[in-house]
Amino acid sequence: MTASTLADVRAASARLAPARPSLHFTPPEGWMNDPNGLVYFEGEYHLFYQYHPHGRVWGPMHWGHAVSRDLCHWQHLPIALYPDEAGMCFSGSAIVDRYDTSGLFDGEPGLLAFYTEHRVLSGEPDRFDQAQCLAYSRDRGRSWQKYAGNPILASHGIQDFRDPKVLWHAPSCRWVMALACGQTIRFYVSENLLDWALASEFGDGQGAHTEHPWECPDLFELPVDGAGAGEPVSRWVLVVGIGSSKENPFGSFTQYFVGHFDGECFHNDHSSETVLMMDAGRDFYAVQSWSDIPEADGRRLAIAWLNNWRYANQIPEAGWRGAMSFPRELMLVTTSEGVRLRQAFAREWRALATEPVAMDSGQGLLGPGRHVLLSAGDCHAHGRMALTLAPGSRVALDLQQGEHQALELEHDGHGARVRHRRWGKNRVAEFDTHFPHDLAVGRVDSETVTLEWLLDNGSLELLLDEGKLSITQLSFAEPAGLSLGLDVLTGECRVEAFAYHPLRRASQ
Repeated sequence: MTASTLADVRAASARLAPARPSLHFTPPEGWMNDPNGLVYFEGEYHLFYQYHPHGRVWGPMHWGHAVSRDLCHWQHLPIALYPDEAGMCFSGSAIVDRYDTSGLFDGEPGLLAFYTEHRVLSGEPDRFDQAQCLAYSRDRGRSWQKYAGNPILASHGIQDFRDPKVLWHAPSCRWVMALACGQTIRFYVSENLLDWALASEFGDGQGAHTEHPWECPDLFELPVDGAGAGEPVSRWVLVVGIGSSKENPFGSFTQYFVGHFDGECFHNDHSSETVLMMDAGRDFYAVQSWSDIPEADGRRLAIAWLNNWRYANQIPEAGWRGAMSFPRELMLVTTSEGVRLRQAFAREWRALATEPVAMDSGQGLLGPGRHVLLSAGDCHAHGRMALTLAPGSRVALDLQQGEHQALELEHDGHGARVRHRRWGKNRVAEFDTHFPHDLAVGRVDSETVTLEWLLDNGSLELLLDEGKLSITQLSFAEPAGLSLGLDVLTGECRVEAFAYHPLRRASQ
């Protein structure tokens, strides 16, 4: 990119109303943030979400609701949970009570939703009480009733006490609740899903902390790909959201821990100062995974809110505000630095793929200059390629039509350093200050870098190094069919294994 091009891009404005995404879930209207209550039941993926149907900024929280049979096409359902005199309905989780452990389903399977009741005290937003509550559905999630015995877990004076994630721990034959409590995660256990006892606490001095409390925990076990002889074949993953705070210019982000969980205590495999980022971009938050995926499927599927609290209330809107990432499969792999998460786009995207588009140029070794890989791209597409860089080479990729983002790779003699830049203005100070960025986001320890991406109105999801590095970004470029380009800034590189599929629209 030339200096004049960069200046033009930096001056570009995102003031126009955004086009609704095709591949990514959005609310029918109003405001949406955290995904909640992800559960699979009788052939349907349930997606609940934090919802304010009467405004386009954060407000009184409801649980919105949608279902899908293929993770691409979503059917909007009536609001599941409404705020009432007891308080708002904050984030949580859902499970299938398959054997009626709770006693709420007359011996039949049913759905349980665990949520945080948020009650403001004395009309002051900074003074509130939070407690854990239960709701249940006897009709496949079409209607919900709040449990008469709520709350099932009171705060006992802890102010930030929220976001229950409930799971079954088979070795101990008990239910476990992971709950965000200030700057830690507490683990509670239960025999009947109604009465809960504190088992342990994790997080003091572990990983990343800011002035904002931890939130939106998730906990699950995964097999480890590449485990050596005598090594455990599985590990537990604890996911934690870190909210935006003044001393953290990055905004809100998601960290994770890899370790062991014995049904009561989580033990971190890594040093306490190790910080593992689930995504190196700006817009992948409040990650939650689906419970009760059939064993025959075997995947751990997760989704995230495509936004950042640093500017979430100021992004462009068109009667709705907020989107989810495309669902992803989570795996664990062995690396030189230890066990790490690897992510892949849920394979269901392939059902939307049309005929592949051939690359215009890029065959062979490419020297300095701009190379157009596609002269006419598409607004909704899946792409994949491998870039092999000569030592000392530096390249910039424009994968988001409109040149509002740039991915830069530089071979430093040991591998590729990865940098990401983004531009955009909305004439709102909070957005214009914090949305643009220039970030060093990681490295790939190889001269060949694999890239896979999903392109949609309003976003670009990137997976590098076979999914070991994830970069998820909002982008409000106008979705014109512009070129997909590669700038070789220094040295030379080779494009290999290029595949590009325009995608059909997924209706909602």
